[in-house]
Amino acid sequence: MGQQENLSLQEIMGFQAGVTFDPLLKIALQIAQAPVGYISLIDASCQWLKSQVGLQAQTYHYLDFCETVISLHYPNHFFKSAKTPKKDQTFSQTETHSPSETELSSSSSKIFASIILEDLSKNKPFATHPLLKFNPAIRCYFGIPIQTNEGVLVGMLSIMDYEPRQMSPDTRQALEAVAEQVSVQMNLHRQLIHAKGKLIKLEDTIQKRSSIWDIVRQERDFVCNVLDTLSALVIVLDPQGKIIRFNRTCEEISGLSAEEVEGKTPQEVGLSIDYSPIKADSFSSKYSTSLAEFPPYCESEWIDPNRRTHLIGWSNTIIYNPDSSVEHLIATGTDITMRRESEKMLLLLERAIAASPSGIVISDAKAKDNPIIYCNPTFERITGYSRSDILGINCRFLQGYDTEPQAIQTIRTCLREAKDCLVTLKNYRKDGTPFWNELAISPVRDTTGEVTHYIGIQTDISERKRAEESLKTSEERYRLLAENATDLISRHNSEGIYLYASPACRKLLKYEPEELIGHSAYDFFHPEDIASVRASHQTLLAKGEISLVSYRIRRRNGEYIWFETTAHAVRDSHTREVQELVAVSRDITTRKKAEVSLLERSHLSLLEAEVGKALGQGGTTITILQACSDAIANHLSVTGVAIWTVNRSTHNLELQVTSGQCEVQDCSDCRERISHNCLCLNFALVVEGRQVGMMEISSRHPLTEQVQNALYWIANAIAVGIDRVAALEELHSRREGLLFRLASQIRDSLDLNTILAKAVSEIRSLLQVDQCHFLWYLPTTDLRSSFVITHQAQSSHLSQGLVDYPPDCVSWLSEKIEQHQSVQINDSSQVDGLDGQTRSALHQAGVASMLFLPLETRSGQRGAIVCNHYHNTHDWTVNDVELLQAVIDQLAIAIDQAELYAQTRAAALAAQTQATQLSHALQDLQEKEAKLIQSEKMSSLGQMVAGIAHEINNPVNFIYGNLDYVRDYTQDLLEVLSLYQESYPTSSPEIQEKIEEVDLEFISEDLPKIIASMEMGADRIRQIVVSLRNFSRLDEAEMKPVDIHEGIDNTLLILHSRWKAKKVGSGVEIIKNYSTLPKVECYAGQLNQVFMNIISNAIDALDNQPDPRQITIDTELFEVKNPAERLNIPYVRVKIKDNGPGVSTAVQNRLFDPFFTTKAVGKGTGLGLSISYKIVVEKHGGSLKCLSEPGQGCEFWIEIPVEPPPELRPRD
Repeated sequence: MGQQENLSLQEIMGFQAGVTFDPLLKIALQIAQAPVGYISLIDASCQWLKSQVGLQAQTYHYLDFCETVISLHYPNHFFKSAKTPKKDQTFSQTETHSPSETELSSSSSKIFASIILEDLSKNKPFATHPLLKFNPAIRCYFGIPIQTNEGVLVGMLSIMDYEPRQMSPDTRQALEAVAEQVSVQMNLHRQLIHAKGKLIKLEDTIQKRSSIWDIVRQERDFVCNVLDTLSALVIVLDPQGKIIRFNRTCEEISGLSAEEVEGKTPQEVGLSIDYSPIKADSFSSKYSTSLAEFPPYCESEWIDPNRRTHLIGWSNTIIYNPDSSVEHLIATGTDITMRRESEKMLLLLERAIAASPSGIVISDAKAKDNPIIYCNPTFERITGYSRSDILGINCRFLQGYDTEPQAIQTIRTCLREAKDCLVTLKNYRKDGTPFWNELAISPVRDTTGEVTHYIGIQTDISERKRAEESLKTSEERYRLLAENATDLISRHNSEGIYLYASPACRKLLKYEPEELIGHSAYDFFHPEDIASVRASHQTLLAKGEISLVSYRIRRRNGEYIWFETTAHAVRDSHTREVQELVAVSRDITTRKKAEVSLLERSHLSLLEAEVGKALGQGGTTITILQACSDAIANHLSVTGVAIWTVNRSTHNLELQVTSGQCEVQDCSDCRERISHNCLCLNFALVVEGRQVGMMEISSRHPLTEQVQNALYWIANAIAVGIDRVAALEELHSRREGLLFRLASQIRDSLDLNTILAKAVSEIRSLLQVDQCHFLWYLPTTDLRSSFVITHQAQSSHLSQGLVDYPPDCVSWLSEKIEQHQSVQINDSSQVDGLDGQTRSALHQAGVASMLFLPLETRSGQRGAIVCNHYHNTHDWTVNDVELLQAVIDQLAIAIDQAELYAQTRAAALAAQTQATQLSHALQDLQEKEAKLIQSEKMSSLGQMVAGIAHEINNPVNFIYGNLDYVRDYTQDLLEVLSLYQESYPTSSPEIQEKIEEVDLEFISEDLPKIIASMEMGADRIRQIVVSLRNFSRLDEAEMKPVDIHEGIDNTLLILHSRWKAKKVGSGVEIIKNYSTLPKVECYAGQLNQVFMNIISNAIDALDNQPDPRQITIDTELFEVKNPAERLNIPYVRVKIKDNGPGVSTAVQNRLFDPFFTTKAVGKGTGLGLSISYKIVVEKHGGSLKCLSEPGQGCEFWIEIPVEPPPELRPRD
């Protein structure tokens, strides 16, 4: 026995032991909703797999993974040195502590928490584990420790999933309960082995006493046979409360064998008492200290193997030793389940009779005069008599002098013939008040069929009797109401045939009631309303709900009027079938006419709102007029709409848009005319006495006065919109003309005074400002001399404008120039952000509105363009600011050109007088001329690109802004069309033919796709416009942090037409290998020019080259050590490589020389790389390299610092 008590966990459970945990593991996987799981046990010597689901081959990987999890999360547990079986091994031996039986069964707290690894790919200790290499699909692991009550780890419940996931608290708690159940089963298995050990020891002892055992065995067999033959349950307990005898009846009821329970207490085998009416818990641990405390009788519930519950009544007898100590307790049990059920049923019947809403009495048929022997409380309440007043007498005491003799005779016959009867009679209560009693009498027979009792059930139907009387009165009143009601009251059968019609039909329908009876109501309905009425009719028959329906019905004279009918179904109380329909109909013709008028007003309101929206959103004349004409055609029942506009040059009407089916070719001056069986109404579009167009509405029916008035308002609104769009187009044309004139002046003249004078004059004329002037900013200690106004233009009615700035304004505006910030003041008296002195200075100068835009040349000179209003305030628009900003860009270029021109002339003069420096001066002149040419080229290109981007942007924004509405309207129209098809599945042959002709199903599917493709195209155009705008700002002089990748992408987008695939050739493949780069502080426009030159040269080099033709662009971040400051300076490197023919070393040495080119005559100027070199090296402090070998392609390295050196930063 000592060997049994000291068995290890592996010896107790065994690798192939009978105890299996497969059901528990499947429950755990169902709880966790996971595909893979296994239970591994840990002993002092090894770890082995006890149960598994979903594991693939090489299970040792899974055990090793579990051991790794335990070693990382439970570093101090007892089994950290246990080895996991490798490959074909089942376990490995170790020298570690093993959990004893005490540890497996002792009660204490749990110390190991659950392990949750939500994503193994992000967990470094497990990402490289062999299991994940063998099965990389495993992403999630849940480990639930299997531990004893003392906190000793004996195993692990492992759950795995193929996707990262979290575990809810409920799931974790449920899995911990499963792990605890595994621990409990292990403990029970240990106890079973322990019990077997005791039995072996007992058998050894018995074998030593064989002679005595023979006698004892005979006596035991006799007693066992006696106990097993008893139908009662017998349990014998020793003084320690453990079972030593468990007879066969106990085995049959409990499903447990004697071997399973002997040696254990009743509560250990689940036989404790759960129910005891005498509050005795005979088999609980409360009485385990002394058998003498067991009550003599108690009850408990047992569940047999068929899951049926048995109630056992126990009689307990204690057998004492001669010394008065307890020797045994014999508990004899009897199955009292049926008896207790009978008692419950009898009690239930008693409560049911007492709770019955009917009065119940029982009389004794064998006694004289059938005396009452029982009555329920309801009988007492109905009659007013108490139980003591009723028992022992016949129930005829309830009858009165006016009780119907026929009912009394029926009762007597029933009693005499011993059969059932049901009568209604008038009875009297104890206080003398009468009540109507519905009495049902039935005989009660014994097993021989003899009548022993009569049961009477009384129901007080006084209320029902009164209701019947009330119903008669109500029917009379209803008849009077129906005869005199102004609404038509009618009755119909379930098919709608008139059964009754009130006299109101004479006035409403001009029919006599007799003329309607026998006819179906459907014979009088308007054909268009029959479907809706029939649907309401069917709903009423099916659901029985009150129906309300409106329809048109024909009178005798053929005229149709509107009826609103409320119908109700009268059903049979038993079969629930509809017997007839009751309808109340009211004439609502007047109300319907009012509703039509309101509906028309609603449509007009929606039309006016939609027209106002179309006019307010802006756009071209065509788009605005098309939206307005479509709105009119959609909201009004008209055939067609056409709108003409007056050509300002020829003063003729020109057709712009049409909507609907009416095809209009010309416009008539008459107010009304008939064309193609349509009435055509013409509305002149007039603004301030000027006709700007004509609108014609064609309709197949006359338009109401209300509709015509609305159309007059819409015509006026459209006329104003046409005039406004024309004015805006003229204004935009004038502004674009200004830009082109200024650009032309820059190309035609290098005289700065001429350019500035013309610029301020053109700006004042275009913007209609009171004054426009140009000033230079000369920073000095004297603020008054900081601003010098050199050129100005003012309106003729302005007597004196601003000729000098007050010191307060100079100080404030100087800061704005130095910070390169514009100033926009719509109203100097209300603008925020101005101090009192500045506002006062502007007020003294008489400035009401101001627009101040600073300017800075490449040489660092600063100035500003200022526009002022003196008499009235002015709201500066975004277009005003954008226009002036473009003008300032042109002026900056003009100033730079003038300076360059002056420097060129000075250099030429110095070259003539200083022969010794001729070569150097000529080189300097060539470089400056190159800058001048490139600056003018980029200026013209930037102006052209900006103009193109501006012109494209407006229609693209309009198209893009209206695509959402087009999509919504299209979807609405398709839904309406679908509803029409569902509501009218059978269409006319003409419509069906047209549907097949246009392939309506294909249009419904393809139209949303077309709109989606239009939206993709609009997005593409917007991206191109953004890139064009970015490219047009090449002359920005500000150094600011930019995204290098964005500049490269914009350049590639500009050059897309050159490297994309064409009909002949496969194009150039662009390979981009971008690294993560910080924003680089640089001159973005100039750096884009470098990218443009190098990528363009690469594309040219790939011409006439065989496929594949590739350009590879790499970016990277690196550091250059600065010995002086002992710091590492971050640099950005951009490598642009092509697989073209390459260049020789001799050519590489001259690549960056001005005017050097390898292209054919007329194909290049030789300035691109020279200018790029100066931009990278001189402007950014970087380097530009060329790496190439003939036949190996060419690669350019552009390296610039992330932050420029202090000496290259622009002055503040």
